[in-house]
Amino acid sequence: METKTNGEPQLTIVEMGDPNHRTNTNQSTSVENKKSGYLVTLMHLIKGNIGCGMLAMGEAFKFGGLYLTLFILLYVWLVTVYNMHVLISLSKKVQSRLQSKRAPTFGETVENSFKMSDKRIFRVISPIISKIVLYNIFITQLGLCSAYIIFIGKSLKELLCYRYGANIEFQYVLLITMPLIIVCASLRKLRFIAPLSTFANFALISGVITILYYSCSNLYIDDTIRYTYKKWSELPMMFGIIMFSFEGIGLVLPLFAEIKDDKKFTSCFGALNLGMLAVMMLNVPLGMTGYIKWGEGVKSSLTLNLSYDQTLTQFVILMMILGIACSYALQFYPAAVIVYSDLEQYFGPFNRPLVWDYTIRICICLFTYVAACIVPHLDLFMSLVGSVTCVALTMLFPALSNLATRKKNKSSNLSTFLDMVTIITAIIGSVTGVYANSVAIYNAFSKTQSND
Repeated sequence: METKTNGEPQLTIVEMGDPNHRTNTNQSTSVENKKSGYLVTLMHLIKGNIGCGMLAMGEAFKFGGLYLTLFILLYVWLVTVYNMHVLISLSKKVQSRLQSKRAPTFGETVENSFKMSDKRIFRVISPIISKIVLYNIFITQLGLCSAYIIFIGKSLKELLCYRYGANIEFQYVLLITMPLIIVCASLRKLRFIAPLSTFANFALISGVITILYYSCSNLYIDDTIRYTYKKWSELPMMFGIIMFSFEGIGLVLPLFAEIKDDKKFTSCFGALNLGMLAVMMLNVPLGMTGYIKWGEGVKSSLTLNLSYDQTLTQFVILMMILGIACSYALQFYPAAVIVYSDLEQYFGPFNRPLVWDYTIRICICLFTYVAACIVPHLDLFMSLVGSVTCVALTMLFPALSNLATRKKNKSSNLSTFLDMVTIITAIIGSVTGVYANSVAIYNAFSKTQSND
């Protein structure tokens, strides 16, 4: 498997635990020799958190109201940043304990943290926890890919409807996009994905700026704007969308391993804190202005609220569709690596690895389309994924790992309290999120069938 250290895709592949990356000494040496600078690392972190979740923040504010959503968003942001620092600290402990030159991955960090614990319950489940983490990452990547497909389908449907008056069914629009997405999913070399990722970043940043411009124009707060929640049942969905927008924790350890001076990553004004602050400063105005501008009519993606009667808007939406399609290739790659590696481990070596690789990629790609067709509601899909895997990766695993390695002393009481609060938040958010989103999905299906 190819490795490439000077681009964003490499960071994801290292995190996924590419077996060839782990075992090839020459590649490891190459990775160590090519480090990223402060600004490059900062940009990678910001870009890793820009996506469909950020565009859905308007609906998150609709679910929770201006004040409550802002409070929850700030709380989740603080917990996320704290757990990112925890994960880095644990990674350094594990690397020191193993005396390894290579920084451990997310799964290895959690697994070895459990093994190092003086508590028996953590040591008992340590052999399987790495796989659990790995498949949480896998499900998250598939969830991202399916959300991207829904976004592309919804946006393209609206664009075709306005531009050509063609009222095409959502499923047929997905069929139109399928050849392009299959091509993106079939890219096996990171050097082909890197230019697509660069274009995607440009398109998404341009789109965010355009959305902010339109949402801030003629902005005023009327009587329909709420400051708190309307229904209890919508709060878990708000939480899920917020969690989905902070899915970049998987990039933290690879970025930390890649930066030249690791102190510039974890310091007070380091890349981690400033990068996540920048993400927060994008989430808040996008969500608040989007909700204030369009009120109860705000949609699952702010692009769907834009007026299609202007050429600039149409161009930006088309750019964002292409940008999200290009991002699909990057998010899809780790999922394909995980499945291929596992199948090869159990059924390999394959006589025709290339045929197997393409077959697996196409099958996984079709699965993401099936998921998008089954749940064609972008907000519900993102909230469900955010409530399950994003909560586990961002809150549950770092907090449990931190508890596992902590020794009993008075100085650890505050950290233990913070970890317990994080775990309780994760459990409540996940359980209520799964229930609320399942009910919402069922109601959406029932409404669709009754309309038919």
